Amino acid sequence: NALLAENFLMLKKYDEARNIYKKLFVVGSFYKWHASKEIAFILETQDKKEEAGNFLSKIYKKINTNFYRTFDLANFLRGQEKYEESIKLYSEILLKINKDHKLYPKVLDRRGTAYERLGKWQLAEKDLLLSLEIQPDQAYTINYLAYSWIEKDKNTNRALTMLKKANNLKENDGYITDSLGWALYKLKNFLEAQIYLQRAITIMPNDPIINDHFADCLWMNNKKLQARYYWKYVLTLEDTE
Repeated sequence: NALLAENFLMLKKYDEARNIYKKLFVVGSFYKWHASKEIAFILETQDKKEEAGNFLSKIYKKINTNFYRTFDLANFLRGQEKYEESIKLYSEILLKINKDHKLYPKVLDRRGTAYERLGKWQLAEKDLLLSLEIQPDQAYTINYLAYSWIEKDKNTNRALTMLKKANNLKENDGYITDSLGWALYKLKNFLEAQIYLQRAITIMPNDPIINDHFADCLWMNNKKLQARYYWKYVLTLEDTE
């Protein structure tokens, strides 16, 4: 039934998928929570964002919870930009688990990014640094912290070193490759920056920020015609702000 519902979901037959997921509620709390997360995803896909959040929160209160389900709900709320609510749940988890628990660095990472979204940078930086202290090879945590430093013109050289490490850990990740290129750009190493930014565009050709960064770099390398081409292209992309 779970696999059948998943196939309906992939075919965008949401009503059929939802009906099957509801049947799984009687199997037990494990399947009920899995099905509830999928139904919440369906509601979000149908532009029922508020209903999705309320539905999953209601189910969470009814079933036997554990750290992982709390983490799931916190991540869902964070994805809905309900950062204060997600931070409260992340903090509850951290109070109940030890630092050697495998969830601990992940929870710190997610709470740190939620703090950053709220503009509480000191709290965000503290969480991200502690997460990396516990588990140093988290490529995406490295990227988030280092890119934030780059954007704030802070710890630029340290950020560059960290991004080189992240890029080695995840060689084909467009976001990380872009961050490394942007760090080099900020350090005015425009020629080397262009190499990484061009590679990032190859991986993610439709990302507006990566294209914009590449255009900036082309401009600084005196390739102004090409820069204008990419800037104009950015303006045609659906996700451009």
